[in-house]
Amino acid sequence: MRRRVLLGVPMLLARPAGAQPDELSELLRRLAAVRERRDRFTEERSIPELDLPLPNEGTLAWTAPDRLEKHTLTPIDELMSVSGGRLVYERRDRDVRREFTLADQPEMLALVEAIRGTLAGDLAALRRHYEVGFEGRHDGAWRLELRPLSIRVRSSVQRILVMGQAAQVTGVDTEGNGSTTRMRIRPAP
Repeated sequence: MRRRVLLGVPMLLARPAGAQPDELSELLRRLAAVRERRDRFTEERSIPELDLPLPNEGTLAWTAPDRLEKHTLTPIDELMSVSGGRLVYERRDRDVRREFTLADQPEMLALVEAIRGTLAGDLAALRRHYEVGFEGRHDGAWRLELRPLSIRVRSSVQRILVMGQAAQVTGVDTEGNGSTTRMRIRPAP
């Protein structure tokens, strides 16, 4: 049996008598309890103009309350790290280092908050940027559907699906402008 809850949509949802406490709140509480994690990721970007997807892989690290790091190891070595309101991008093979304020990059801020807000268990952060849909299953699998509130962000990203099992994020699919990026995440050994 599946349950679907849409948040940010003005409607009342009927719940069966004796229903469990809010499943989304419980999930976010469990995610927030994980203060640090280091996972491996594989990512494929499908672009309509290219015949083959563009694969990459690396590590994804999280340290509460707001530090997120994506280190791509192949095919190129690049690092994106976010702490607070700052994003740092590094590509050492080309001696490139750029630092941005997320407030000046609303599209990037929204994308960062999709992952960071989920890992932090911060529904308020997610709601600032997205219409939030939630689907949970009895086996512990879940899915957040995030649709950008900002028209500016929606021009490049129409939907983000964050999937998981219990307190582990297992995937992030980003859809926009005819292309899809699929990230699959697994705990690092």
